[in-house]
Amino acid sequence: MGTTNHSRALAVLTLCAFTFGTGEIMIAGLLPEIAGSVDVSLATAGLLVSVFAATVVVGGPLLALATARTRRRRMLVALMLLFVVGNTAAALAPSFAALAAGRIAAALAHAALMPLFFAVAADVAPPERQGSAVARVSLGFSLAMIAGLPLGTALGHWLGWRATFWAMAALATVALALVTPIVPDTPAGGPGGRAAELRVLADRRVQSVITVTVLGAAGAFTAYTFVTPLLTGITGFGATAVTVLLLLFGAGGTVGGLAGGRMADRSVTGATVAGMAALAVSLLGLGLLAGDRAGAVVFLLLFGAAYYAVIPAVNTRMIEVASHRARTLALTVQSSAFNLGIAFGGWLGGRVIDGPGLRWTPAAGAAAAALGWAVALAEHRRSATAPPAAGLPEAPSRWDDGRVARR
Repeated sequence: MGTTNHSRALAVLTLCAFTFGTGEIMIAGLLPEIAGSVDVSLATAGLLVSVFAATVVVGGPLLALATARTRRRRMLVALMLLFVVGNTAAALAPSFAALAAGRIAAALAHAALMPLFFAVAADVAPPERQGSAVARVSLGFSLAMIAGLPLGTALGHWLGWRATFWAMAALATVALALVTPIVPDTPAGGPGGRAAELRVLADRRVQSVITVTVLGAAGAFTAYTFVTPLLTGITGFGATAVTVLLLLFGAGGTVGGLAGGRMADRSVTGATVAGMAALAVSLLGLGLLAGDRAGAVVFLLLFGAAYYAVIPAVNTRMIEVASHRARTLALTVQSSAFNLGIAFGGWLGGRVIDGPGLRWTPAAGAAAAALGWAVALAEHRRSATAPPAAGLPEAPSRWDDGRVARR
């Protein structure tokens, strides 16, 4: 694929990631309005977040196995339409149950399609630029936090929360039209079928990536779930200042994600080690300097950059070790690992607040990240000394003119 077409494909895939990332998180800014509209408590409305995450964790791998023999373009169209239908159903929902059903439909599409977008990004890129390509797609998530969440919230406050779901359905329809020609009409699963997809989960390298992913997400969200009360109650910032700081966190994440992709181009395991080390240090610094405004701001920005640098590194590593044998299931499990880590981080942070107190949530997150760093470092050392793994040959993509992705 030429440079221009390659760049255009990555731009479209980034738009898709922005669409799905915004679709996942924008509900956080609408919960009070939703609760009042469908006559449930705020706590009950908050279950919509948990339902979405649980659907991704459980439904994603099951859907990957069920569609292993489906052609990728056909699956793309069907699941993008499911995302549109899910958001349309949410916009029309007369009750909380109907709204939850719409969110489940959208979550199923999210669980299966995000791994596909990452895989296609790696395929369209030259082998030595896979990390940067995956980082470009991950950039869509950063942009969802920086722009998608506030815009979705503002639209919901202006025209009502249903308007935000209508907007998501419309944006997904545009993304569907743009991305369909990019995705090859090849089988979604690997050449070995479901058995090969399942066997790859026994690979130590795949297990290592999943472990690092869970611990990295858990470390980050032990702190981030409660970062607003930390910045207001401990650091002493006002609500307006915290909003600006969260936008800066997302901006730091954008820079970190692109930097992480470039590092992964040189050494994907080295980039994972560096990102996890930076995440642990930044979280520890945020905890130690939470009472100092300047120190808290510096380490909050470093926290955002470090976490988003880890994401393209671990996704690229999963693409590398799973190869074309079982990429679909492996990347879907990877997505589940992120959500499992997020859920565990929120739970751990709550336990820390009930025990040592709010100020210690970043330190607890740093401990989880440090464990992930140790796992990543051990894998980095093994990969540096191990001979190339034997296995099935990788199938070249339709864009590479005979080249194959690096192992």
